[in-house]
Amino acid sequence: MNASLVILALTIASFLLGFLRDLFIARSFGLSWEADLIFVALILPLFFENFLGLSLRDAMIPYLQKLRSQSEALFESVSRWLYWRVMLMGVAASALIIATSYWILTALAPGWSADQVATGQLVFCVGALLIAVQATLYCQGALLNMDEVFILPMTRTVLLNAGAIIGILLFEPTGMVIFIGMLLPQLALIVAQHRRLHYLRGEARPVDKGRGGEFGLAFAPVLLAAGAQQACILAERMFASFLDEGSITMLSFAFRIVTIPLTLYAMSVLSVLFPQFSASWNDKDHAGHAAVIRKGLLATLLFLVPASVVLSSFPESVVAVLLERGEFGAAQTTATASLVVPYALGLPAMGLALLWGRALLAQHQARLFLVITLVAAVLTVALDALLYRPYGALGLAIAFSCGAVLQALFMGLYVYRASPRGLGAALLLRWLATAGALAAVLHNAPQPEGLVQLCLYVTLVLLGFAVGVGALGERDLFRRSYWSMRRA
Repeated sequence: MNASLVILALTIASFLLGFLRDLFIARSFGLSWEADLIFVALILPLFFENFLGLSLRDAMIPYLQKLRSQSEALFESVSRWLYWRVMLMGVAASALIIATSYWILTALAPGWSADQVATGQLVFCVGALLIAVQATLYCQGALLNMDEVFILPMTRTVLLNAGAIIGILLFEPTGMVIFIGMLLPQLALIVAQHRRLHYLRGEARPVDKGRGGEFGLAFAPVLLAAGAQQACILAERMFASFLDEGSITMLSFAFRIVTIPLTLYAMSVLSVLFPQFSASWNDKDHAGHAAVIRKGLLATLLFLVPASVVLSSFPESVVAVLLERGEFGAAQTTATASLVVPYALGLPAMGLALLWGRALLAQHQARLFLVITLVAAVLTVALDALLYRPYGALGLAIAFSCGAVLQALFMGLYVYRASPRGLGAALLLRWLATAGALAAVLHNAPQPEGLVQLCLYVTLVLLGFAVGVGALGERDLFRRSYWSMRRA
């Protein structure tokens, strides 16, 4: 439990630093092409972070955990083999993107002129180096998590955001300075984590032949599903490049604001619970498997449902407190806040898709996970194409949330079929009923002004949820022992 609290604290610190970084960007550039360039240059690193990094971790943990149960020597040898190949793959991806940067940047922002693409090409190339760094760090993180080392890998995002801020403070704020500031601290972390994983210094070869193909079969569906999810974000940004200047920045800011609680949950609680999902299923402990999924469900609702209610009720207040400074004025706040609402309404579904998706992977249902993700991605991109002209950036945000809802519904259905007790239907109903009642009350409440009033409203909403779900029969939420992250 103490480790989980430290991880949560690091995640919160990372996001505070991330928002401070974005605050500097907003203050320096407002809603301009320069700001759009920074976020476009982040598209591929973020794409590969989720496409490669998260999917790599999600595939490695169940696969290597199974090998470790057979032989520690086998586990270490295969781990070394995977580690060096992932590092080389990350370097190759960065090199390829740099070599073809002009054409890739043109494809990512087809609405930009040739002069804008040429001007932004160097910043885009420096941002592409993050891909090689992140591939190595996520592979190291998966291996450390298997040794129950969670805190060291969590410093990655803290160092990334802190490095960008230090660069902005020490030098003139430019895209180049921001990306160099992100890169240098993460390179130092790679060295530190490599030294911690002592067995990586052995021979980089698996004990038995065929291990690469075996891992590839386990990895491929997860990788393709992650690619489909990131393709939705890529498509959204590409459609946004045809809209008014600053649309990409508005979508990026709105999405980042809404997904703060999602990432806090995913990087703290879910990262600790996922190995337990896999271990309990492999041990055929179906009661324990259902119990740990239900624990994850309660944590998902706790992190995301109150956040969804607050963000959809007071979007302008939230955006103004976080971003309204310098070149980012009241008009920019109003425009960005309009995008916060559709993202916020889909926030619980995004979290449930994460939770139930990890449950499907733990149950060795990677192909089913892939099919559901592909269906949701196709729906999202189709809605992007239908809605971006009549509704602009708002239509793109609506499309993303609709895809998340569809994904969560199908994944929840299949988790229920495998583990009915793990779905927690009564738990869901308690939280949704309370959310509906509080949203109706807040609809007629005066808008908070400033940070103090906003914090007061957030506190009242949390208290309202505690009272509401407690009155409807929730008890586990208030038991400290229930939240222990130790394996039974």
